[in-house]
Amino acid sequence: MLTLDARMQALLPIVRGLAEMFGSDCEVVLHDVRRLPHSIIAIENGSVSGRTIGDVPTDRMLRNLRSADESQDVRLYVSSHEGKTLKSLAVTLRDEDGEPYGLLGLNYDISEVVQAQRALASFTAVARLGGAAPEAGEIFAGDIRDVVAGMVTKAVGEMGKTPAAMTREEKMEVVKRLEERGAFLVKRSAEQVADALDLSRYTIFAYLKEIRRGDGGGTGPEGDQ
Repeated sequence: MLTLDARMQALLPIVRGLAEMFGSDCEVVLHDVRRLPHSIIAIENGSVSGRTIGDVPTDRMLRNLRSADESQDVRLYVSSHEGKTLKSLAVTLRDEDGEPYGLLGLNYDISEVVQAQRALASFTAVARLGGAAPEAGEIFAGDIRDVVAGMVTKAVGEMGKTPAAMTREEKMEVVKRLEERGAFLVKRSAEQVADALDLSRYTIFAYLKEIRRGDGGGTGPEGDQ
């Protein structure tokens, strides 16, 4: 049985209420930042993403928590997961000092709606499916190492080279992108990134120090070691 603080306890009826409001196709999930990486403390309709209490955040959640831009604390977006099209909402929860302490997320499976819309568009031959195209699949996983691995794969793929063919500057750019996306909020992720880029853990720390010094950013869990 989880022991929750008053802030999180007060949100539990909202999680249940939203799930009741939108039905079984809408997953409602509440994360407690203090419990990273096993941050999910409440979830309704978890079959949408296959997650349960005690599971880990997605790459997008880590990126949201890393962002200091409070104007982006409420984000509505379209993503995909295992062939499903999800309309998602992520709300970053902050305390009186502006520090994030949690995240409330909704993932609505709109796959059948999208299919019906496409069928209607094809049938009428007048209008095409509108709206934002699904982004590259958000990483839902039961193990935080799988989330970080997916983030590394994305960042490396964006460079268009294998790590063996990358220059020092290109590897630093990969580390910079992972830092911006919140990968280093996860403890021991530096070792995982180091293995993927064929670098030492200390080189990753050196890159992070240089990157953070350049952008004035703070240190996360990895930078504190």
